[in-house]
This record gives sequence, C-alpha cells and structure tokens, in this order.
Amino acid sequence: MLRTVLVANRGEIACRIIQTAKRVGLRTVAVYSEADIRARHVEMADEAVNIGPAPVAESYLNPNRILDAARSSASDAIHPGYGFLSENAAFARDCETAGMIFVGPHVHTIETMSDKAQARQVAEQTGVPVLAGIRSEDQSVAGLVSTGSILGFPLIIKPVSGGGGKGMHVARTPAELQVLIPTSQREAQTAFGDERLLLERYLDQPRHIEVQIFGDQHGNVVHMFERDCSLQRRHQKVIEEAPAQNLRPELRTQLTEAAVAIAKAISYCGAGTVEFLVSGDEFFFMEMNTRLQVEHPVTEMITGIDLVEWQFKVAAGEHLPCKQNQILCLGHSVEARLYAEEIQNGFLPSAGDLLWLRFPPNNEHVRVDTGVKMGDTIGIHYDPMIAKLIVHDCEPRRSWQRLTQALQHCGVAGLGTNLPLLRGLSSHTAVRCADTDTEFIERNANEFVDANPIDVGAASALAAFYLWRNDPFCQRHHRRGDADSPWSSASGWRLNLPPELRFNFEIDGIAREVVAKANGNTLDSQIEDRCYQVFESMTPGEDLFIVLDGQMLRGTALMSGHNLLVGVNGLFFTVSDSQSAQSSQIDQNSGTVQATMTGRVIQILAKPGDQVVKGDPVVVLEAMKMEHSLTAPVTGQVRTLDTNLDQLVEQGLIVATIDPEPTPLTEI
Repeated sequence: MLRTVLVANRGEIACRIIQTAKRVGLRTVAVYSEADIRARHVEMADEAVNIGPAPVAESYLNPNRILDAARSSASDAIHPGYGFLSENAAFARDCETAGMIFVGPHVHTIETMSDKAQARQVAEQTGVPVLAGIRSEDQSVAGLVSTGSILGFPLIIKPVSGGGGKGMHVARTPAELQVLIPTSQREAQTAFGDERLLLERYLDQPRHIEVQIFGDQHGNVVHMFERDCSLQRRHQKVIEEAPAQNLRPELRTQLTEAAVAIAKAISYCGAGTVEFLVSGDEFFFMEMNTRLQVEHPVTEMITGIDLVEWQFKVAAGEHLPCKQNQILCLGHSVEARLYAEEIQNGFLPSAGDLLWLRFPPNNEHVRVDTGVKMGDTIGIHYDPMIAKLIVHDCEPRRSWQRLTQALQHCGVAGLGTNLPLLRGLSSHTAVRCADTDTEFIERNANEFVDANPIDVGAASALAAFYLWRNDPFCQRHHRRGDADSPWSSASGWRLNLPPELRFNFEIDGIAREVVAKANGNTLDSQIEDRCYQVFESMTPGEDLFIVLDGQMLRGTALMSGHNLLVGVNGLFFTVSDSQSAQSSQIDQNSGTVQATMTGRVIQILAKPGDQVVKGDPVVVLEAMKMEHSLTAPVTGQVRTLDTNLDQLVEQGLIVATIDPEPTPLTEI
C-alpha cells in the first residue's frame, strides 16, 4: 500500500502528479534545486526537500540526492515523471534496493527498451517492422561516420538512452554526420548521462503515431488508442491529437495490436508508449518510452481515465482497473505545448521572468497543465515549457476550434514564446485535417514566423493610453530628461487634458507617432490612416480594450524597467524611446559577436589572433538542453574574446570582436 510518494521531477509534470496523488489520499514530497525554491510544485507538495544546485547533474539527475530525500521524508514510493531519471534502469534498481517502490516498469524492462538497439530486436522478434539501423561498438566520430556510410544517407542520429527528441539530428551527408556526432554526444550526455549513439535510416515526411499502453504485475496489457504526434520541430512535439485522423481502420488495428504485442513480449507493467513512423499503408517501430508521456492528457481526455492514478494502483500491485472492451474512445482531443522560444530568432530558447501570464479557465472542454505562475523565472537549466493547453470535444473540427479559442485567451510577457506559431498551426486547414507529417512545421516555418499576428497600430494605441493614464509619472520622467524612458518621448500640451496629445516612440524597432484625443475615459488614437479607441475594463487592474473597425481586442500594458510592455491578445511588444533604441543597435557588419540567447559557454573555437571566415563558429552555447553556435559575422582576425568556458552569458552580451579584413582596392 502506498502512503507517501516522492516526485522526482519538477515543472508541470511534478504538479500534475502531485495533483492526482493528493486526490487519491497520498502524502506528497517534492524535490527542488536551488533555482526552484519558489517553484509551483514545491508549494503544492506536503513536504519539499532541497537536492542541490541548479545544474541537473547536481540535482534532478543525481540519484543519490533523490534517494536521500526519499529516506529523510519517509517516502515509500518514487514517481519519476518524464525525462531526468524516468528511464534510468540503475535508478529504478537503486529504489528497489532501498526498499522503495519505483512508480514505473520493472528494471529489466527499462534496461531493454531504453536501449534503442535492444528495443529494435524486441520489435523484430515480435514481428513488428523496423527501419534499418546500426549501433556501432566503435563510438568514436570516425567509427560512427564509417557505420553511417555503410547504412547510407539520409540517416538520423539517436542517443541510445532517453527520448523526447534530445540529441537527435538528421545527417544527409558524411560531412554533416561528422559535424553532428559530437553535438549529439554532448546533448545525450547532458540529458541522459549516456553519450552512446545509434544510427538509423531516416524516413522523409512520415507521420508519427504512438499508442498508449498499460500493463500490470499480473500479465494484463491494454491499449488506450493512439495519438498523432506529427507536428514537431527539431524532433520535439509541438501539437498532438487523439485519436489520429485519416487512419484506415485496418492500419489503426495493426498499430494497436503491434503495441500490445511488444508490451506483452517484455511483460510490461505500468504506463508506456510505443511509437511508430507511418508512411502510406506502412508502419515501422521507432521506440518505446517506458514512462508517462508529455502528451498523456489527450488520452485522458478521450478515455476519461486518470493515467497517474492507474500508475499508483499498478505500482501497489493492483490489477488494471478496466479490461480492453471497457476502455472507450469518446470524442477528440488536442494538446498544444507553450514554450519559451524566440520564433524570430530561429526558435532559440528564451529565458526571463514571466512578468504577465494568462491562461484560459479550466472547464469540461479546456484543461491547462502548468508548473509556473506569474512572477516565476524561466531559466536556462531546464526545459523551456511554460504550459500545455488541452481541449476536448465530440469531433476533430470542434476540438480544433476550441484550441484556437483557448490560445486566444493565453498571454505571456517578459520573454519570447511560440504562441504565434501555435495560433497559426491551430487555424491551419492542413493541420486541422491532419494533412501533415513530421517535417510540416520545418517546411512551412516562414509562413508562421514572418506573419505579423499583432496589429502594431493597436499596440501603439495601447502605449499611448498607458502614458496618458499615468500622466504624473510621464511628467516626472520628462522633467528629469530620462533618455531611457518611453515617458520622455511623449509631447504636447497636457494641462487639463488637452484635446490633442502626441506620442513618439519605437515598438520593436518600428518608429511610431500617435496623435490622440481624450474622450472621457476613452483615448481615440490616430495612427497613420486608422483610428483606435482604447478604454479600461470595468474591473480595475484587468484588461484594456481596443476597438478597431468594430472589432474588439484585448490589451495589456505594464512596465519592465525603463520599457513599457504592451500586449494585444496576449502577444507583447516592447515600447522604448526611439533615439535610444536606434543608438543601441549593433551593426552586424562591425565584427561584433553577440550572444543570441542566454546560455552557458561549452566550447570556444577561436582565440585572439586567429583568422576566421564569415560563418565560422566562434563560441558554442548550451541552454535548455540545446546547443547553439555563435558565428563570425565577418571574415577577419579575432581581436578580443570576452568569455570563458562554463561562463553564463546573457542574451545580447558581446563575447568576441573581429577586425574585418580590409576591402581590397579596385584598380582604375
């Protein structure tokens, strides 16, 4: 019988597990790193134990510290969630040795299926098709390149341990393979503590379909239908739906039967997912995740089953609560993952404070799973997920509509997010009809990145309204001549609320002039040839509203340092003084190498005096389990290097300068 469960994880999955554990009467223990001392999962738990510094190797990936926390809190079970130690067989064994229940599969099952080469063998022995692949005993770069040449291109590099897309890269030539192998090894070591790699034939433009299975300690195994996870970027899922659309009934049956067969072959116990690549009428085993998946809520929404509750029951030795014929698929569900990302900057992870945060309210059709709250910081050490939005309705058309509506009620200020991408995807005809594949987002990224989802005029009108309503502050800043404040850019006669006000500022690099007139509690702003009306919500401190051509938009405005943040329908712009904004821009042809994201320096590839060619990597950063190279903007000689290995650098920091090669004189 379970009494106390320690959740060996953080973020939304830790909150999700604690929620169910409390509902079924279990005492909960959270663990936290020094960076997570005020995290939501810490507040939710009955008890919390510090397990070390922020880096995962010293905290969430340190089994000894987690086991010590379990002993000190008298925990009799450990739930690993997903990621971190969830598929670490050694950790599961250590739990058993310590007399604690590991809420997950048996050790031998994890050992077999977390090793992708062994997992392939199980599938083959079960009669399930697999793609050609090789795990070389020679894990050197040269050895893996040689193996890849035998297998043929294109191919995909996969960490032998772990999942979630971490460390996975596609190589289409031997040269690409040689460059990508060290990156994959480092990412695999960081994420899973195991740098070993597997090479596998890469299938262009397949669908990614996975089957949720569940087993108990008595030999029973059931499936809970399938999920379509084809909408991915960098092999990480973005939007998932259940059940999958456009699957022939025969193929659907083949997939679920194959998943159950694999699970039975290894006497699977607990929650697990068997993943397949589908191309036309063919399907191939990809891998098995011996844990709860990030996207498990869509399965819960269509079945009405709490998978975490089932995990606790099975871990306690109980039989599965339902037989296969009792598990029904009811309706359709979609999940969207809200990430901290800079979509205008190659989808690099974004770090910063959640200055403003809004989600739609939970109801019978909408569910929000999150591990953060307003005021929290999204740091560089962990996954950049902010929340998952899950919707459900009777059919795909209606559930996709609900997702679009739910996303319209989301908003984040303080850092970049993928919210524009999610909104664009949710309303896209091909997406709603499941006419997609695993490369759909990559092929169409510019369609979503280049689209301007916010009316800059509306944002300008919001800024003008905020400056107008905060006139005392405006005047005070203006008198001080604070050049870094947007207040100083406001001008015009102010005494007794003049009929006309003029504001000049810059919004995300775009100069704007706003001519406005006060009309009671409403500010009418003329911006170019359009008129905007802005007024406050009846509830103090709540939304502002913008009316344009009879359409009403929601707005928000708040200060961040010397800058004003204005948001339209949850998407934010930064308002700053136009002169200071222009002067702060760095000429990209000057030879200045800037950090394009906040991260830790893991490689320095050039030193002062070195000759570099434009595009050569100079410094490599790591953040949120991803690597990114900072490259030379010009050809020339490195003059200064202003960083060190393992140094944490902020976005925008100058890390190196390069003296450009002199332009050769042209003979006349």
